[in-house]
Amino acid sequence: MKSFSVFVVTVACAIVCGVSNAQESPSPAEEHTSISPDKKWEYVGGEDEAKIVATDTKQVVLQLSNQGIGDVVWAPDSKRFAYNWGQGRTRQTAVYQLRDNHWVAPDFPGDDDEFEKQPNDIVAGQLRKEGLSEKKLEKQGKFLRLIWDTIKVDRWLDSNTAIVHVSLRQVAARRDAPGEMDNGYGADLLYALKFDPSGKWKVVKTHRMSEKEVKEHQ
Repeated sequence: MKSFSVFVVTVACAIVCGVSNAQESPSPAEEHTSISPDKKWEYVGGEDEAKIVATDTKQVVLQLSNQGIGDVVWAPDSKRFAYNWGQGRTRQTAVYQLRDNHWVAPDFPGDDDEFEKQPNDIVAGQLRKEGLSEKKLEKQGKFLRLIWDTIKVDRWLDSNTAIVHVSLRQVAARRDAPGEMDNGYGADLLYALKFDPSGKWKVVKTHRMSEKEVKEHQ
């Protein structure tokens, strides 16, 4: 994980003011804890009981049970957190921020298909290199079988900047025998996202991970 910490700082160097500031942010292990850095909030997980509570009163301030059990990634100032959740082949994420002492959800990921379009475009390019396309696979009695499709916030570089990891894996499989699989396709990408005080966000840096970087990140 140490190598990844250095790597994500490099990815977001265009929007972080100085390497020293980025190095002061908490490590991923510290961020993936149930209690916020300021000790005011706590994530409580469990079967149908995922929620955020105030640490002093244990009062429930935000219900997350409709999304399922996951893990939280706190921003350094405790005013934002990401909630990564999901089971099986699909994993999702959401971001919440503190506004007037209430947790609200900015429109993230929103209806923007940016996090879906780019990895799918990469897969289409990988197929073209082999003289294939989804239509050509269909004519061969095959289809692209989903192995996994995930999006998660890995960490916060600072209180307003998050690193999002998107991973897509598919394989060519026979329709009459889905267990028989051919070549695999996919992509792993890191996005540096900048949030403004209102919760609006934009992608300020994108990096396609190499196989070596993916292995180091796992």
